[in-house]
Amino acid sequence: MPTTRPRPNRILFLIPVLLLVCGLAAAGYWLTRDRYVVYAGDEVHVVSGDYDSVGEVLAAAGVNVRDEDMVTPPLSAAVEPGTAIQIQRAHSITVHTESGRQTWWTLQTQLGPFLSEAGITIQRTDQLFADGQRVPFSALDETPLPAVLEIGQFVNVIIHDGANEMRRRTAAQTVGQALQEAGLNLYAADGVEPPLGSWLSPDQHIYVRRSMPLTIAVDGRVVQTRSHHSNALDVLAEAGIGLVGQDFTRPGPETVLQPNGIIEVIRVTEDFRVEDQPIPYETLWQATDQLELDQRALLSPGVPGILRRRLRVRYENGAEVSQTPDGEWVAQEPVNEVIGYGTRIVIRVLPTPGGAYEYWRVVRMRVTAYTAASSGKPPDHPAYGVTASGVQAGTGIVAVDPAVVPFRSWVYVPGYGIGYAGDTGGGVQGRWIDLGYSEDDFVSWSGYVDVYYLTPVPPPEKINYLIPTWLP
Repeated sequence: MPTTRPRPNRILFLIPVLLLVCGLAAAGYWLTRDRYVVYAGDEVHVVSGDYDSVGEVLAAAGVNVRDEDMVTPPLSAAVEPGTAIQIQRAHSITVHTESGRQTWWTLQTQLGPFLSEAGITIQRTDQLFADGQRVPFSALDETPLPAVLEIGQFVNVIIHDGANEMRRRTAAQTVGQALQEAGLNLYAADGVEPPLGSWLSPDQHIYVRRSMPLTIAVDGRVVQTRSHHSNALDVLAEAGIGLVGQDFTRPGPETVLQPNGIIEVIRVTEDFRVEDQPIPYETLWQATDQLELDQRALLSPGVPGILRRRLRVRYENGAEVSQTPDGEWVAQEPVNEVIGYGTRIVIRVLPTPGGAYEYWRVVRMRVTAYTAASSGKPPDHPAYGVTASGVQAGTGIVAVDPAVVPFRSWVYVPGYGIGYAGDTGGGVQGRWIDLGYSEDDFVSWSGYVDVYYLTPVPPPEKINYLIPTWLP
């Protein structure tokens, strides 16, 4: 009997063949799809697919662009397969001035063109630092675009805030302004050295000693305070709490205080009553070329001192029997007020109907007018009409107080014209100018007028930098 052999399952045989054909078809499909190349700086992205615009290709490639970046062709442009898309990345630059910081993005590679593009005007006298390096005005167009541009008078400061050290470049003028610009919040009890009102100097070290919350238990009351001192006696002195006789504190002065610590004042045997009396401070004037002439500014505020009087109160059997003075001392020395007055002279130009005049000072003054006849001498007097400078009185000769207007200098008075400060008078004192006229063109003046001091500027020893502020 013949043997029957089993026939292979044709369906199982066809499955691998079908899978192979499908894979080859899919590979052909992907190989024949449209391809796009994106050049983004140093990065190259290849994208396959069917897209209508450049923006769609970039989205598919996961490439983000800023508004300041240059995309070629533009984002909205139609795109053809095989198109190369170029992205020129904008660079960031932080501009730091006295008014703050601002970050810009630009395609410019040189500093000069960026400043023109940003609308930033640079004067020849401005100080510029590109990434910390001084840039001359003449080299703006040749200077590569920096990451940080500083415009102004910058100094390096090192801020020591406890264990933290912060190095900054700042255009601030005082210690307090530098700390504020650095974002440091201070308590009134924090210690700062140099003081907040001190002028900054190059490579200035600023030390901030942080205060801590403390509780003082004294005489049946609880005082919540802050102090940067770590010694109990220093904290009590700062808070105006005195120890008398055998009084002591717990913990003692040998213990280093910790935040939220409690200082207990222990009274022994006697009680004392303390009265404080203010000690007035003095006002000092300090010349500074940081201010223009006739400008004044408070450089450091005055702080009254404290004269502390102690009265000894004697108790017997818990009852008061006597009260006697027990001395006085200065618990806090007064701090003098320092007011700066400007010595920097700026020459300006005054346009007038008669032309433009350079002047270096303008002062509001009381104004009057006079002639030789009104000077008090009769016409037959040998000194009739002769001014203090020896010139004849008349139009163009003005009388001034030499302590206010340099003698023999030139001034301009609106409505009068140029005058020669060639005369003085016993009644012309302070901010007062007496305009001279000849007899036939006399004009009466009264009230107040601005007087412009014309160039040339006299030598410093001839200039009174602190003229009176009051008008006669």
